[in-house]
Amino acid sequence: MPLLSVVLPTFNSGEFVVETIASLMAQSFTDFELLIMDDASSDGTWERLARLDDARIRLHRNAVNVGLPTNMNIAMSMASGKYLARVDHDDCAAPERFALQVALLEREPSITVVGSQLEHFHDEVGITMLPSDDATIKAHMVQGFEYLANQSTMGRLDFYRAHALRFDPNLYVVDDLGFWMDCMLHGARFANLPEPLTRYRVHANMTSRILQADRLYASKDRIYRRFLPLLFPRLSGQECEQLLMLYRRQEDMPQTLAYMVDVHRAARSALSHIDTRWGQSESGCRQSILNLLNNARQGFETRGILRNEHAEILDLIFQSH
Repeated sequence: MPLLSVVLPTFNSGEFVVETIASLMAQSFTDFELLIMDDASSDGTWERLARLDDARIRLHRNAVNVGLPTNMNIAMSMASGKYLARVDHDDCAAPERFALQVALLEREPSITVVGSQLEHFHDEVGITMLPSDDATIKAHMVQGFEYLANQSTMGRLDFYRAHALRFDPNLYVVDDLGFWMDCMLHGARFANLPEPLTRYRVHANMTSRILQADRLYASKDRIYRRFLPLLFPRLSGQECEQLLMLYRRQEDMPQTLAYMVDVHRAARSALSHIDTRWGQSESGCRQSILNLLNNARQGFETRGILRNEHAEILDLIFQSH
């Protein structure tokens, strides 16, 4: 059995997947199997994959398109390694990625999942600044960004199987967030390496640029309607619903001062007691809620709805607990 199973889900990945696979075959760490999971591509991707000739590669093709979460679940059931790594079909891995992540998991048995920074390329350049420690990563899940880069992760397969953890096919785009939250609630500990070990291709057809907002919002509601009351047990049901609006784009939030008053009261209620039993940073959770509030306020200020005197009142409401 290989020490590592690498999952590469593909769907109409065109020429990008060729470069991705080349970066995996060039890894300094070689004790892995590569599960290439084609989700019924119709653009010639499967024909390209069928020409590959490497004993480490296991090809699988779904008869019909099942979507990324289900495709990942199939891969997890097929994997035979101790560790499971994820790679997206349009990204590339630095030559030392697998070696560094396996070394950390071997050295630190208390760490369940390790990610890395991303190096953006193609249409955009830059390197992410994701937190390295478990407590901050978990706190950032409250705000829904800057926690783990899914395509950079490697985790313990036995942990996923022991807790019957699966990707939720009802979640659009944010199935990874739902999965990592489930891992957290079952006792997982996370880390991010400081090196940019995954090259993240930014291009016109990437999922994040062609999102369906209504489906995304419904998925975020599904996640946070369950997650927020666990971390903030003094939230009422109505207050939770008000906070859910903070996970929308600024222009899609309720555009009234009354909503801003209500959501500041809800945030105050949430932060009056934070349950940190899952290891998340209390100050980090507070900052995540503040980040969401500040984003909403900036949108209101840009539209001229929120003036200075209104901001002062909101501050008094929020600080009055």
